[in-house]
Amino acid sequence: MVVATRTLSAWARYAWAAGILYVVALVAETVVGVLGGGLSQNGSAAKIANTLYDHHGRLLVVTYLSVVYAAMFLIYLSKLYDLLRGDTDRTRFLSSLVLVGGALFIALHAVSDVGIFGLLGAKLASFGSQHDQGVSYTLYLMTYGLDSVADVFGSLFAFAAGVLVIGSGVLPRWLGWASILAGILFFLQGFGLGGVISSFGLVLDLIGFVLFLIFVLVSSVLLLTRQNALPDTAGGIE
Repeated sequence: MVVATRTLSAWARYAWAAGILYVVALVAETVVGVLGGGLSQNGSAAKIANTLYDHHGRLLVVTYLSVVYAAMFLIYLSKLYDLLRGDTDRTRFLSSLVLVGGALFIALHAVSDVGIFGLLGAKLASFGSQHDQGVSYTLYLMTYGLDSVADVFGSLFAFAAGVLVIGSGVLPRWLGWASILAGILFFLQGFGLGGVISSFGLVLDLIGFVLFLIFVLVSSVLLLTRQNALPDTAGGIE
């Protein structure tokens, strides 16, 4: 019994540490992407195609970091779901939104950042620059579209997680409100397709993402600290 409890406690530590690694990998991926020539969705097909080719090595770095963040978020998500899951119909419904919304959120971001950027970095950036600029242009804009759709599903995760945090008291209430606000911004940015249809979508998405990262990082640090403070023979937070 003691061994089983100790194992559960260790897995909880790994899960909260994964949340921290998710934020670190995502921030690193974002920094690398920003340094990649100042691309934006408003650039011409020629500029986007040539810049992607000139910085195709950075695209592969973005892909590698995205592989890490995609896996780490799912580990964090699984434990957050366990933490917030309740016994009432309301809490079961909201915790299901946390799990499903979070899984779709990270899956679509991974398709964008791992799949498409990986293809561009490995093969298609060269082809697009030399033969068909429309290929690179279309795929690059598609990453904005996929990220925007991902964040619409992420709005369900963020809003439901915030409501559960406020109701359960397992984390500070301000963190729950930050998550709810992130969820609202994630939902509204969808009407601008993350900046492709209208620039307000990108602005709302960026603000929402900062709040979202604060939620993941602070919750992971608090719960990891709390878990480490418990003896291995204690049940801890499940």
